[in-house]
Amino acid sequence: MLDNLTLRPQPVVSPLRAALDAFILSREAMRCTPKTLTHYRYTVGGFVAYLESQGVGDVTAVTPGHIRAYLVGLQRRGAKDTTQHAHARGIKTWCRWLVAEGDLSDNPMQRVAMPRLDKRVPPPFTADDVKALLGACDRHTPKGCRDYALVLTLLDTGLRASELVSLRVGDIDPRSGLCTIMGKGRKVRQVRVGAKARGAIIRMLGYRQQAPNGAPLWTAYDAQGRERGALTLSGLQTALRRLGARAGVVPSGPHRFRRTFALWCLRDGMDLHSLRLLMGHSDLTVLQRYLALAGEDVERAHAAHSPADRLLEGG
Repeated sequence: MLDNLTLRPQPVVSPLRAALDAFILSREAMRCTPKTLTHYRYTVGGFVAYLESQGVGDVTAVTPGHIRAYLVGLQRRGAKDTTQHAHARGIKTWCRWLVAEGDLSDNPMQRVAMPRLDKRVPPPFTADDVKALLGACDRHTPKGCRDYALVLTLLDTGLRASELVSLRVGDIDPRSGLCTIMGKGRKVRQVRVGAKARGAIIRMLGYRQQAPNGAPLWTAYDAQGRERGALTLSGLQTALRRLGARAGVVPSGPHRFRRTFALWCLRDGMDLHSLRLLMGHSDLTVLQRYLALAGEDVERAHAAHSPADRLLEGG
């Protein structure tokens, strides 16, 4: 029996690829989310491919120069600063893991400066922008009702796009509006969906035949308005882009809603700690960028309402 078996040669895996595979396996063992694993495969995998193209065969041969050259290559190819930073973070985590595993005695990333992030915050929506988006929704159709509910829910909660599309019908309490979110790193938090957004969701669900609590909250539709399963991340982005085009509001992606939520909350006096918890941030770094933009609003308000200027107005 054994004589008839054909033994197929196994593909040879380079030491670099083996180190990458072992790293990804360690992240899986830590129960990292599929999105996080994809991030590491993309960033660290890209760096490993670059190293192989440079003739580097083992992790012990990786130098700070290799890392800098890879990051500069991304920059020269027109990668956004956030993309460059994401690759640097992935490489940094991989190098730390290699040191912890004993595969490296010295961390080459320690001598590499992280790429600078543009500190300018892209503008949020204005109130007129949001009204235009809502006005572009045909609320007499299931798809239009969904779009209307999407806009209000994003504006009301500041959810990440991935968090929004993963919602189930039973995740939102229709009475209290409390919504349970599984965020980054499998961290659970609660946000509140306001009465207007809840009403829009209830109206949207009225077009569906008794959707059970475990069913996806958001439905995808084709060009003819027919249901096509659950709304995906790319489907959400496409729906908002088309809605923005009809409303004359560009860009209209999900992250602009998140920025708008943060900025409007700060303008209304919400403290940073509460906002951090609502948005699921692990620290205040990102929110401090929004605070700077909100501070510009305060400066303009003071210029318009300066007590001394008003007192001495007209000489």
